[in-house]
Amino acid sequence: AALDDPAWQVRAGAAAALRAAAAGRAVPALAKALADRNADVRKAAVLALLGHVPAPEARAALATVAADPDADVRAYAARGLAPAS
Repeated sequence: AALDDPAWQVRAGAAAALRAAAAGRAVPALAKALADRNADVRKAAVLALLGHVPAPEARAALATVAADPDADVRAYAARGLAPAS
């Protein structure tokens, strides 16, 4: 199972950890993770990008997942791109 795959664990963990990193370092790596074949890795990347939404590069990366096959990935990205109310 994917959850037991060490490579998956590293990718998902790294994406989550990048939420706390500086945007200039984190956003390019997270944008690359959005192309991962594993939906959980893409979801972790989107969730991490939400911490960097003020950066235009993060918003651009989030916009790229509008056609992602995973509904959660699309929903989290859309939430991050929604105007603040």
